[in-house]
Amino acid sequence: MSQPSKVYVRILQHIESLMIEGYIEAGDKLPSERELAEKLGVGRSSVREALRALELLDLIETRKGEGTFLRQAGSHRLAEVLAGFFLKDAKARQDLAETRRILEVEAVKIGCERVSEEQLQYLKELLDQSKEKWNNGYIPVEEDIQFHKTIVSLSQNNLILNIWRPLVEYSRAALKESLSREGRMPYTWSEHEEIYNAIAARDSAGAGELLSKHLYNSSF
Repeated sequence: MSQPSKVYVRILQHIESLMIEGYIEAGDKLPSERELAEKLGVGRSSVREALRALELLDLIETRKGEGTFLRQAGSHRLAEVLAGFFLKDAKARQDLAETRRILEVEAVKIGCERVSEEQLQYLKELLDQSKEKWNNGYIPVEEDIQFHKTIVSLSQNNLILNIWRPLVEYSRAALKESLSREGRMPYTWSEHEEIYNAIAARDSAGAGELLSKHLYNSSF
């Protein structure tokens, strides 16, 4: 990998870490070339080339006299681009799946004690929407992500959610591939329903065990 390419990936990682930590969000101004060069320990010319590549990917935009800004859709594209680098590696995929499993299982255990009736109703609606979409010949990727996001949100822990979100964005393409495996979707829906029932019963241990098994079965 050439020097500019290495800087390109490091800048992506740096921007993502700033987003996770809450320092910037879509539409915000990015650190200057000088600041990025100093932070990453590289030359400004390498940073300039890397930023040009990010602009061609429509992740950022440069406004004359103002600076460089993260585009509104940049956060999602950022995860997609990073996924292209990391998910080619088997160990990276394993680490991602393991980290996601740790976060979700602990979140659902906490969430069983804090779940509201409105959240239970929303989870049930997502189950119904997933089944309807599948019966109509579509892969319910967004419904699947929303189901798991809602489970994580039950914990009422924003830090867990902010760490979890990019992990799922990284694996969005792999998730669609997993759901598309022959015979997998009916099992996914059934497992989701079991998890929902455990949450509704406020069964922390049961929900955690079912979710862990589900994520293992769904791993890519």
